[in-house]
Amino acid sequence: MALDVKLKKGLEGFDIDVELLLDEELLVLFGPSGAGKTMILKMISGIVRPDAGRVTLGSERLFDSEAGLNVPIRDRKIGYLFQDYALFPHMTVAANITYGSLDPKGAAGTRKVADLIALMRLSGLEQRYPHELSGGQKQRVALARTLASEPDILLLDEPFSALDYQVREKLRMDLLNIHKMFPITTVLVTHDLEEAFMLGKRMAVVNNGRIEQMGLREEVFYRPKTRNVARFMGFRNIFDGVVVSTDSLYAVIDCKGLGLVKAIRQPEADLRQGKAVSLCIRPEEILVIRPDRAVDPKIQDNIFECEIVSTIGRGSTHILFLKTGINDTLLKVELPNFVLRKLGLATGRVVRVSLKKESVWVII
Repeated sequence: MALDVKLKKGLEGFDIDVELLLDEELLVLFGPSGAGKTMILKMISGIVRPDAGRVTLGSERLFDSEAGLNVPIRDRKIGYLFQDYALFPHMTVAANITYGSLDPKGAAGTRKVADLIALMRLSGLEQRYPHELSGGQKQRVALARTLASEPDILLLDEPFSALDYQVREKLRMDLLNIHKMFPITTVLVTHDLEEAFMLGKRMAVVNNGRIEQMGLREEVFYRPKTRNVARFMGFRNIFDGVVVSTDSLYAVIDCKGLGLVKAIRQPEADLRQGKAVSLCIRPEEILVIRPDRAVDPKIQDNIFECEIVSTIGRGSTHILFLKTGINDTLLKVELPNFVLRKLGLATGRVVRVSLKKESVWVII
């Protein structure tokens, strides 16, 4: 069911002013803590009254400041999954899920609860109480209870943030499978970039109460429209520069502290000579050139000589900080551990790197 939202709310320090339009899909609201993501969910659900705007679900208007309309929470067919589960401690697993059912005593409601218990891998736990469950089990009970109410829209407020990595990973897959079985409009809030990319085919990046960019996840992830979005998406190599030259395919940009960088020209982008721009490249897109091999013609542009100043292990990968260019500009590079070992990369070593022009993104 389509959700159409236009909301404004004054808060201490900043104001929320957002517009959203989505169908039966899973949209991720992504951004730093304190950006206003949870408040957006609360205004959609009716927990918090907006100062102005509207909330429309399908053909039903739930909130309209101009018309003085504000449908009570109990009358909105919205399922809200809280970060802290909000289970009733005195009720069993079965009772908690049944509480959310529209038909708790009828045959259809009983079947629905049984199906949800099986779907959420809670069989055998029906008579346990919340204090007897693990964090992952509690979250599955909370999600089952929310689905038992047969909502038209599902709002998820950082539902996996309190769980360890392995449990989070499994629950993310559960959520994707559930969304295939119950393809209802879903909005999920997270500040975990991996989670955002895994769960949301569409993403909206929220910052200071505004949506800075919204679109397909690949578009947002690889083609940020602002420096803030680039930073939130993990682009740690962001430089200011000026366009030196351009043709139908490429633009050459003089980056402060780095030098000349060649980038693929974006269609219809205003990259006239002298224009101030920013450019960015993801750490994993920077290539370390093997000293024992000739440079591949595909990566002969944007080659810089650098000194490795530090390395940090990240499990299966390593982060390298490289000093290069004017004023010892730092580049951040992420490499698989086997590459680090194979090339013998260590602090103090001088290497050459290539900033692939296909991976350099220009922010206008």
